[in-house]
Amino acid sequence: MNEWRPSPATRASFERLAAARPRWTQTAPLGALVDLPPATLLHAGPPFEAPAEIPEPLLAVAAAAAAREGWRDGPESARGAILAGEIALRPAQDFGVVTPLAFVVGPGAWCLKAEDGAGLAPARIAPLNDGPAAVAFRFGRVTPEGEAYCGSVNMALGPALAASLTEPVDILAVMAAGLAGGDDLHGRVTAANAALLDRIPPLSPDAAAALRSANQFVLNLLMAGAAQMLAAGAGIPGSALVSAAGGNGRMFGWRRAGEPERWIVRPAAPPVGPQSVTDARPLPAIGDSAVLDACGFGAASLRFAPEMLAMLGESAPAVRFGPQAHDAFVGLHPLLPFEALKLGLDLDSPAARPGVILAMLDAEGRAGLIGRGVAPWPR
Repeated sequence: MNEWRPSPATRASFERLAAARPRWTQTAPLGALVDLPPATLLHAGPPFEAPAEIPEPLLAVAAAAAAREGWRDGPESARGAILAGEIALRPAQDFGVVTPLAFVVGPGAWCLKAEDGAGLAPARIAPLNDGPAAVAFRFGRVTPEGEAYCGSVNMALGPALAASLTEPVDILAVMAAGLAGGDDLHGRVTAANAALLDRIPPLSPDAAAALRSANQFVLNLLMAGAAQMLAAGAGIPGSALVSAAGGNGRMFGWRRAGEPERWIVRPAAPPVGPQSVTDARPLPAIGDSAVLDACGFGAASLRFAPEMLAMLGESAPAVRFGPQAHDAFVGLHPLLPFEALKLGLDLDSPAARPGVILAMLDAEGRAGLIGRGVAPWPR
């Protein structure tokens, strides 16, 4: 039995986390939601010390994003500008944005905005999902099909959602539906996705087709909701609650709620799990979706997602992901009444941290998605 008791400051952060009420309220290009410096793109995880550190999959996606913004004539020219420091890559979470895996967000990218109905946390923003796995930039591979899908998001889906969503979408209700339907809310989001689509009014045929083809559309919304819940607990001196987390493909970083502006950075490890492309080398952990696992979903909640546990097989033995997976988390959430589901990762707790469930990307940027697994949380 876990006898650990969080500090009063950490408990106070958790109470704010549990009181937050994230809602999807707006859809717009990033430049309309965030004041970005000129020629700046946003990436997942902590900052890089120098452009030369940017791993190949992220660099390729960033160059494509810069070209899409019209800052250079094409990806090769944009790549050179990034490596020369003429186009900056900054951590998305420094701007209140969370982005999945290797997806890079520029001012022209259509995004969703989550606002806290309880007024405890600042807004959090995530890009709209960039499509099915075969074409998605988030998996670190640039293709003409991926560019075409991003075009459909910019031309049809983004504007249609902006016009049709006239009432806020309750993100906690979507989370609850997902957990009840066999999701962990990170590796598997099938039930949550269906619950979200039921809440979206009818769209134009082109927009509806783009939405249907993005079978993990809900994931970015869940990321924004989890990031907002973590942010609600930030700013309490002495609190050891995680208030931000993510990997950049080289380093993994997090922030303590008591020091919400400081990244704590350690070398990232690759996800451990079955590979579908066995001759590829997996990239170390990348993505701001780690906020879901820091909140208490994802790896800690795999017992609610038997399909994911079966897929992970021996790399994630079920005994590791029973109720004890939440021992390092602080408390129960009143609107998520699931067995021993505790939220809020306490960094001072001696209990094991279950890690972060992540897609596994080809480190060379050629094969894209090569498997799925659980990346260990660095000590």
